[in-house]
Amino acid sequence: MNGLSSRTIAALFGVLMAGALVSGCGSTKASPAPQSAKVSTGPSVTVSASSSAAASAAASGSQAASPAASASVEPTDSLAHVNVSLEDQLPNTIQNVPLTKFSLILSAYIASPPAGGDKALYAAWLVKFGKTPADVDMAISFVASDQLDFNARAIAVPGVSAASLSSAFEQVAKSAGWTVKSYPNLMLTGKTVLEMIDPTATAGPTGGAGYVYARDGVLYEIITDDQALLQDALIQMP
Repeated sequence: MNGLSSRTIAALFGVLMAGALVSGCGSTKASPAPQSAKVSTGPSVTVSASSSAAASAAASGSQAASPAASASVEPTDSLAHVNVSLEDQLPNTIQNVPLTKFSLILSAYIASPPAGGDKALYAAWLVKFGKTPADVDMAISFVASDQLDFNARAIAVPGVSAASLSSAFEQVAKSAGWTVKSYPNLMLTGKTVLEMIDPTATAGPTGGAGYVYARDGVLYEIITDDQALLQDALIQMP
């Protein structure tokens, strides 16, 4: 999934940090494993409204129950945290490597460079539920270094069933020419996961592949080129 790559997340992370700084200056497998299992890669604290707004404008949803323990965040954290409880649904570590978390309005993510990839799917997906990307939040958890190629996302769409979220996303992706395969009980996790491959993705370590499933009003996405990381994430996530 082109827009879900770690490289894109690293770029978005930089834009978010820059946006916050600018804002501050103005104020004082049981089932078969996926064939091309090439999936890859945000802290939770509420930042000031000015930082969140600047980050959202510069850069581009929900399960409230049973949140995982949040990674501790220093008061100097400048990333946007518009939905801390959504961030809590994502892993704090992946195979003992710390992850960085942030959250923003989905429309801000879509507006962030580069264009295309998964960003082209969300508006058409949400319209099926009478919503727009400005109505929902996205949380992201990723490796801030080159140590591992991994990121995970959560998009909260309250009031919509998991089955509807997943099936509608699959339909939109297929209509856009993506290759989609379903894997029930992937890696004995009890989750039915969609492997989605972006046909426009530039050849690289992730091969344009991402893994998607839904639970309790939240669409989850995992991108990594490592099966062990994929399994660890699936076990940790709701």
